[in-house]
Amino acid sequence: MGNIGLVKNANSPSVLLIGPYDPNCGEYTFLAPPLGVWRLAGVLESAGVETRVFDPNCCCGPPQRALERELLGGAWDVIGVSTTGMTLRFDLELAHIVRRVTPKALIVAGGMEATFRPELMFELGPFDLVVLGEGERPLLELVRRLRTRQPLNGIAGTVERTREGKMLSIPQLALNRDELRDAIYSTPYEKMPYEEYWQRLESAYRVGALPSKAAREAHLAEIRSVRLITLNYCPMGCTFCSATNFLHEAQGDVAAVARLGADECLIMIERIVAAHPRVRTIIFQDDIFTFTRDRRILPLCEGIIAGKSSGRIPEHLQFISTNRIDAMSAERLTAMRRAGFRVLGFGIESFAPKVLREFNKAQIHRHIQPMLSAALATGVTPFLDLILSSPHATLEDVALTLREAYRWLREGCEIGMYPYVIPFSGAALARDAALVPHTHYARRHVAGTEVGWDQPVKILPIDPIVKDAILRIECTFEAMLAPLEDRVAHLPSRVRSLLWILSSLSIMAELGQHIADESEVRAELYARLPMPRVESTRLVAATA
Repeated sequence: MGNIGLVKNANSPSVLLIGPYDPNCGEYTFLAPPLGVWRLAGVLESAGVETRVFDPNCCCGPPQRALERELLGGAWDVIGVSTTGMTLRFDLELAHIVRRVTPKALIVAGGMEATFRPELMFELGPFDLVVLGEGERPLLELVRRLRTRQPLNGIAGTVERTREGKMLSIPQLALNRDELRDAIYSTPYEKMPYEEYWQRLESAYRVGALPSKAAREAHLAEIRSVRLITLNYCPMGCTFCSATNFLHEAQGDVAAVARLGADECLIMIERIVAAHPRVRTIIFQDDIFTFTRDRRILPLCEGIIAGKSSGRIPEHLQFISTNRIDAMSAERLTAMRRAGFRVLGFGIESFAPKVLREFNKAQIHRHIQPMLSAALATGVTPFLDLILSSPHATLEDVALTLREAYRWLREGCEIGMYPYVIPFSGAALARDAALVPHTHYARRHVAGTEVGWDQPVKILPIDPIVKDAILRIECTFEAMLAPLEDRVAHLPSRVRSLLWILSSLSIMAELGQHIADESEVRAELYARLPMPRVESTRLVAATA
């Protein structure tokens, strides 16, 4: 049984945790310390385990060389590599470096992709063990066995490969509410290098060169943010999403929802402010922060307001969260605005009722217009996540979402837009055998190795006309994006969304679908570019 059956000589084992590696500057991950990895490090440290975090997105020099230095600088017994579907080829590159530099270390894969596709981890990577779901219990048990010189096989919440090459999967229960609270409390915010990220982002976005103080302040509020998770998972079951199934996959059945209470959220807010006094915004990274039947949100808002009045929470501190739009009400929106919530994310996904049914979100349709209008009237900026097409989308569905997206952008919403469903491992649509013929793959290679595989990257519309339109829009978007990225330090989602809309106009018009006036869309685009007006006008004109 590979390395798993071996007993290592370690009275006090040391652990190195490696975050997901995104060399594309935040295209696939948040430009922030990897929160789940740091939480796991905090839990291990609380148990007396020597633990360090290596963040490949925030290190000196090339991450590969920095990782080699880290590996050579300590005697690591366990090295955990966090994986996601979008960053997998880069995560595997680091895992292979780990095996080459520290051949005797126990290498463990964790994260979304490891949980949903453990067989792929063993096929492509040098892993001895795969963790299913939350890593706290499996790694604590692994360390305990190393300390007591016990065999390392048969740990709940892991997958191991036998000598015969078969996989043995042992499920584990999700953390209960108290265990989740304790894990969140253990997160070592004091050690997390947020200030380093802020400096890198301020330099990359050229904040000091922005033309107005208001623009600079807005960017600083966006950049100087700290993330906080208060929920274990989203129970909504959207068919395009894998996060909703993450703990179910690890447990083998439906996991119970657990989250912090209002008072516990306030404790974490004060801790974050104490650890990072320059913070401007706290982002609640929960997939859903406010539920329809929610007893937490109003007491939390009251607690934040009271904390600001007493000086325990800075008056200027703002908040961002992602919420169910059908959980909003005038009372909740008003309370959240008073507490300092400046942006509320809503996973709208589509304005087309048929597509929402396909995404298992039909119930939200009647809430979209009234709640977006109410949020804007309250002074809150809604941030809408949209997917232009679905496997069964019609041309009319795509056109409706484009028109409504443009309308709400002009009303004051922010939008993140994607052209098609991405087949994330573990999502219902990615598992639908009927959609395999409509799934496109990309050949992936792991740098420094001969490892390669075909990774699913797009689920395209079944209708050939819609499919062709989406692919043409994507091609036009990429052609327009290139000159903008060469000249602009950072293109926020609001600008990219306008670029998607602009890219669609002539293509949809050919197909009999008018979306918007091109000159108006171009004017909106250059008005939002983070550069002087004359230069932005000239640059947008160059994309025509």
